[in-house]
Amino acid sequence: MASLRPGKIDRKVMGPSYTRKEYVRSVPGCKIVHFNMGAKNKQFSHAVHLVVEDDVQLRHNCLEASRVVSNRHMEKNVGKNLFYIKMRVYPHQILRMNAMATGNKADRYGNGMRLSFGKTVGLAARCKRGQKVMTAYVNIENVIRAKESLKKAGYKLPVKSKIVIEKMA
Repeated sequence: MASLRPGKIDRKVMGPSYTRKEYVRSVPGCKIVHFNMGAKNKQFSHAVHLVVEDDVQLRHNCLEASRVVSNRHMEKNVGKNLFYIKMRVYPHQILRMNAMATGNKADRYGNGMRLSFGKTVGLAARCKRGQKVMTAYVNIENVIRAKESLKKAGYKLPVKSKIVIEKMA
């Protein structure tokens, strides 16, 4: 299998959405393992949101990386039952790549851009400006740690992001 392409290739939102999985033969599975982490049934006083600042496509492997780093930071610094993290996006967009032949004598058996629809290589979530990607629910004493956690998660995304703190009713 080919190596993973740089994230900057797939981050722009271009063209219509390509999400109809019933028409595609082989759709790769979603790499996001958990969408809800922590204490799901507890009531918390504050919500800390990770918000993207531009329109972007977020690949499923960068979403999983941000989820892992955020969850690990919260478990280590807060405790397993004192937070709840929710992934707010799901990767529906199917990404395709036209595999080009490279190397010695590649021009003999390469077709270039002829019939270049491409094979499926991954999934991505299309996000609009100001959309919440991830939310951490905590009490007032853990808001600073949740903010640090989501800031670390934002470093894994290929777009500028900001942290928004909201007091629950």
